[in-house]
Amino acid sequence: MSSLSDELVWDKEKGELRILGRRQLAISPQDLCNYLDTLVGVPVSDVIINNLEFRGGKQETEVFRKEMPNSSVSDIIDILIKYDSLTGVGLTKVILPEDRDKPILLQISNPCVKGTVGAAKSILVSWWCGALSALFGKDFEAKDVTYDEKSNTVKCNIVPRARN
Repeated sequence: MSSLSDELVWDKEKGELRILGRRQLAISPQDLCNYLDTLVGVPVSDVIINNLEFRGGKQETEVFRKEMPNSSVSDIIDILIKYDSLTGVGLTKVILPEDRDKPILLQISNPCVKGTVGAAKSILVSWWCGALSALFGKDFEAKDVTYDEKSNTVKCNIVPRARN
């Protein structure tokens, strides 16, 4: 089948954390985002994390597609949602509209960071923009990013990137 494992594994002897069979590094995302926003400013931290996460989401999705070539888009999205949960991003929901001209809705409950600008925004939603870009063969970007404190949920619309 695939090299993907169905779990989170911490190998104490090797000092490795593996999620879905892939090695990871545990960090404090909120501290990282706050530090980057302070160090280089909100607009620059947004650009840095957006580029990093977009690329990462795209690459991870391409690996999953390669390792599971017979999987549907829906199956891959389910794996990516599980990946979000296992990596501590939060509880993710992706709503694909029937009308492909409408935005894709992304919701992350109990997000690992709370913020709608700068690094915090990009660390949550840019990975999904890259992942969906790999799945649908066109670049996506996040619009209308909001955080609802009462429900502890980040929401945004993911739309095709405008061409200049």
